[in-house]
Amino acid sequence: MQHVFVYGSLLFPEIAEGLCQCSIQTEEAVLKDYKRLAVSGADYPAIIEQNNSKVEGKLLLNLDQHSLEILTFFEGDEYDLTAVEVQTKKGGMQALVFTWKPGLNYLETFDWDKQQFKTKSLPFYVNEVVPETLEEYNTSERTPF
Repeated sequence: MQHVFVYGSLLFPEIAEGLCQCSIQTEEAVLKDYKRLAVSGADYPAIIEQNNSKVEGKLLLNLDQHSLEILTFFEGDEYDLTAVEVQTKKGGMQALVFTWKPGLNYLETFDWDKQQFKTKSLPFYVNEVVPETLEEYNTSERTPF
């Protein structure tokens, strides 16, 4: 079982639970020395390492291997799965987080807007992206972890 720190579209239970096809316990968390930025031309964010910054998000608690695989498939090749320590009300906890790979050229200089995503993109993700991702995942040739 693994904890995963999320900071973008997976903050919304409709997306995370829809992909994992199960109920997920969450806990508020903060990741220090990272910064969240909007991805150019996209409705999702990325995080990069940056000293003296922090990203507020949630921990998806105790995910099984299948859930971790589907979330990794959903995030795609633009992200690496990185081990980090996050801060919660209970103290520090080990977790995995999806960090941005392609470089700064693809990122804006401003933070991703959660409220704008909720208003403009969430219905599309719930009705289109999640079902299409599940279908593609279930029919793809994958290399297990």
